[in-house]
Amino acid sequence: MARGSEGDPATEARVIQHLQTNTSVPVPEILAIGDDHFVAKWCDDVPDDRTLDEERARTMGAGMATLHDETAFEATGFLYDDGGELALDTHETWHRTVCEFLANRREFLEPFGYDDVADYALTFVREHPGLFDGAGDPILCHRNYLPEHVGTDGDEVVCLIDFEHAMVAPGEYDYWRTALPVFTDSDWSDDSLAEFFRTGYESVRPLPSGLDQRRPIYWMINSVAYLQALHLQRRQTGQEAARTAVDIRDYVYETIDSLRAEH
Repeated sequence: MARGSEGDPATEARVIQHLQTNTSVPVPEILAIGDDHFVAKWCDDVPDDRTLDEERARTMGAGMATLHDETAFEATGFLYDDGGELALDTHETWHRTVCEFLANRREFLEPFGYDDVADYALTFVREHPGLFDGAGDPILCHRNYLPEHVGTDGDEVVCLIDFEHAMVAPGEYDYWRTALPVFTDSDWSDDSLAEFFRTGYESVRPLPSGLDQRRPIYWMINSVAYLQALHLQRRQTGQEAARTAVDIRDYVYETIDSLRAEH
């Protein structure tokens, strides 16, 4: 079922069908699709445990790279369901797609008093059209590639679920979208696991040059998205949520100020 105005289960189902038809990525079979829901075959292979070990981190990296390697689009943009077909609202460049993404976050955050954070990020990105030069070709990004969404068996990904946030972007965006919460913001975070994830990814396809230099930019953009998720999902409330929001705001401002000094 769709939860709130941001949910779009029909598009998520079309993404899964696209992968099932056109790639080797193991996804659940779609049984039915409605305007506000879809039904998929249950996958027993997705774990409840979020923790990783070296083997699983490597397997997840290779699985993400396979998703990226087997999907290709003419331009970046946002996916939608067009009368039963998967369609793409394209933008001329990845830079313009990021600007549209941040503008949408700004609109959402305005009633909560945090639109300034998205606006500050948007202004910086608009002023620097070369930020993403060399980022790579547009592919399908999962954008929620977390351990609880990836079923593995040894060195093989056996089930991948939850494509609610999928969009078309360079693969490095998906890479950092996973690396931030999984390898730097978890109780069990370990730098060595990040290296195994990267090794697994690069065993399938190369990462672009400049990936590490662009990391702060992607983490800043993702932090704006996390600020939206904080108010949308409401897993934190009251003073706890307020403190987290302030921390995110401070991080975004500090990161942009540092990036301005570099650029």
